[in-house]
Amino acid sequence: SFGSTCHGAGRCKSRNRSRNNISHEDVLQELSNMGIAVRVASPKLVMEEAPDSYKDVNQVVEACEAAGLSNRAFKLRPIAVIKG
Repeated sequence: SFGSTCHGAGRCKSRNRSRNNISHEDVLQELSNMGIAVRVASPKLVMEEAPDSYKDVNQVVEACEAAGLSNRAFKLRPIAVIKG
């Protein structure tokens, strides 16, 4: 791993698939319910950042830890999405 590990969960859906299969209104509401502020140039861009578009970060962290690539230190919680 050359001394580094993942910086995020990684995508499980392509950006195109996310845009075509998820309502931007639903994503904005879901992120708002999670306390995450959203600022985007176009509301439709937020579909690319839908939580369902990403792998489960807990599973990714557990896999990295089990493989001996990294040790869990702390968990960050997103507070904003900015796309433009």
